[in-house]
Amino acid sequence: MGRWKRAGVIVVLYSTDHDPRHVHVFEDGKRLVKFNLESWMVMEGRLTSKARRALEALRKEGVFDEKPDVQGD
Repeated sequence: MGRWKRAGVIVVLYSTDHDPRHVHVFEDGKRLVKFNLESWMVMEGRLTSKARRALEALRKEGVFDEKPDVQGD
C-alpha cells in the first residue's frame, strides 16, 4: 500500500486492489474519487482542483512510475 498527502488531499494505492491500476483520493475524510493511473481519468466520483493538484504533484515526483511488485515480496 502506498499513502501520500499533498495539497491537503490523501492519495492511497492499495497493492492488492483490482485492475486497472488506480488510486483512491480522500479529502476531508471522505473518498472523493477513484482515479485510473493508466488512462489518467476519473473512474468514479468527482475530481476537485485540489485533488488534481495532488495527483499532478505525485505524478511529477514519479510516484506513479513504479510498477507493483508481482512477486509479492
